[in-house]
Amino acid sequence: MSKQTLGIYGPLPGDRSGVATYIADSLTSLAAYYEPVRAEPGTDPDQFDRVLYHLGNNAMHEAAFGALATRPGPVILHEYNNLDYYLSSWDRLSNGEQDRFLVLAGRYLGRRFRDRAELDYYLDAHSELDRYSMDMGVESIAIEQATQVLVHSPEARLVLARRYPKARIQHIPFGVHPITPPDRTELFAAWGLPADAFVFATFGFLGAYKRIGPLLQAWRQWHDRPADAVLLLAGEARDGLDVPDDPTIVHTGYLPDPDFDQLLVSVDCAIQLRGPWLGESSGPLTKLLAHRRPVITSEITGLRLLADTHDVTYVPVGNSEVDGLTDALRARYGLRPPVPRFDAGYDWNIWAAAVCTATSQAAPV
Repeated sequence: MSKQTLGIYGPLPGDRSGVATYIADSLTSLAAYYEPVRAEPGTDPDQFDRVLYHLGNNAMHEAAFGALATRPGPVILHEYNNLDYYLSSWDRLSNGEQDRFLVLAGRYLGRRFRDRAELDYYLDAHSELDRYSMDMGVESIAIEQATQVLVHSPEARLVLARRYPKARIQHIPFGVHPITPPDRTELFAAWGLPADAFVFATFGFLGAYKRIGPLLQAWRQWHDRPADAVLLLAGEARDGLDVPDDPTIVHTGYLPDPDFDQLLVSVDCAIQLRGPWLGESSGPLTKLLAHRRPVITSEITGLRLLADTHDVTYVPVGNSEVDGLTDALRARYGLRPPVPRFDAGYDWNIWAAAVCTATSQAAPV
């Protein structure tokens, strides 16, 4: 008996997207239940027996949002506050989506906006507002179209369940493949890192949302920093990032997945920050947690429950962020982590079983 097809919408192979990698990593486990098919943009979702939509926070998710509007189905909200998607894809949104967005923005800001130009004018005039961090309920547009909503954060599930009591909101694990630790001495030598250095590192695309500016500021103001402390910036620079000419800072540039993973499980402490605009789904952060690595991260919605089960140090967002980060760096220095050990709770097969349940409960075509 042939398996049902599962049309999977989201970023495609070749897209420099963590969600694209996530989808690729999930296919083998999904194949135990379905014939998974990565849907090209414009593919009619009704041609598949079942569908699964990966919704993130940039324009690479346009095909998934568009297909969801055509055929309701289960969604994985990789970040539930997906303001950037709507702002960056504005000209390609339907009139109904634009109108709904403006209503939500107006409700949040306490005024009426007739069009995007009026909203931009208002936001430009109020520099205290971060247009990417307004928690104005924009996720409601997708949630109302979804048959089930899957999120990676237990705290995000609680938040959304309170907001949308009629919606079916479920927490699922973020799947991770086990990483075999390399020989640290050889790896560090290949990247120009001293063998005995205490290495702090941040992983992924190095953009403003990763708070690289405050991290570099905190690094500079750590005046009593030990001589063997090194900051590794592991990823491609974004948003005009200018890496300082500092011998204690090493920038790798864009990394293929094998190099990325080997460094990730070999450093002494990772720093994976987020601005106040949520961002609870993070591939690098989850890989670190799955291998029981110590992490410094931001105290934001979606991440605050991690310390219950993982070695996590929180820093505040806002005016005290840089000082809090400097204190966290100082406190973590010298605490060498144990050998990486994979937490089986992050296994992709566990993820696939949860997703299979969600997709099978959606009505077929």
